[in-house]
Amino acid sequence: MNLLAEMSWEEVKEYLEKDNRVILSLGATEQHGRHLGLGTDHIEAEAIARGVGERSGVAVAPTLNFGMSHQHLRFPGTLSLRPTTLIAVLEDLFRSLYRHGFRRVFVVNGHGGNTAALGSALHLVADDLPDLRAKTFEWWTDAESYRVVIDSLGPQVGSHASPGETAFMLAVRPNAVKLNRLTGRDAPVQPSRDFVTLQTFAQKYPDGIMGLDPHAATRAAGEALLAKSIDICVRELENWL
Repeated sequence: MNLLAEMSWEEVKEYLEKDNRVILSLGATEQHGRHLGLGTDHIEAEAIARGVGERSGVAVAPTLNFGMSHQHLRFPGTLSLRPTTLIAVLEDLFRSLYRHGFRRVFVVNGHGGNTAALGSALHLVADDLPDLRAKTFEWWTDAESYRVVIDSLGPQVGSHASPGETAFMLAVRPNAVKLNRLTGRDAPVQPSRDFVTLQTFAQKYPDGIMGLDPHAATRAAGEALLAKSIDICVRELENWL
């Protein structure tokens, strides 16, 4: 596997003589209920990125472990970047990659709070980096990958620290899953036009879970989700002319 963190600058130069693609995974360090580790988002994103890199041979950059997590700051341990900070960090990463010859960046994003900043950063560098091409993948917004969750666990599982994410973590980092800490309480996500802040999130979801009780999660569902996510990303990279 071509991991940038383990490659010398000379090896990167040799790689770029043959390929200008790179995989960049984004995550967060934030609360995920009483039962999941704070690194859930970056652990899952990195698992996909490494799986894709192993299958495709495309270089894999180190994971960005911090994201925009302001709505979770009421929960101890959450570490958040301001939106402007995250945009600036992503801009700098894209510019650095481009400077060395990378032209196609496949972004595996593991945290929904990063989505707006990622789009903004790509718009901001578009004029200066005219040959930069980017594709993004989020397993929970991709209809094909999320179908695995629906088929395995049902359509109403939720969106944060719920059965889908729990199943994923059972597959990739089971030591960071503590199902014995769950209270067995459902927290259905109701559509609302209210903007979610760190105050309102903690009021609506005092244990940090958005969705159904994660006890329904299974390792088999997580393994199927990881495999499908890797398949989708490899296909996207192979079809990237």
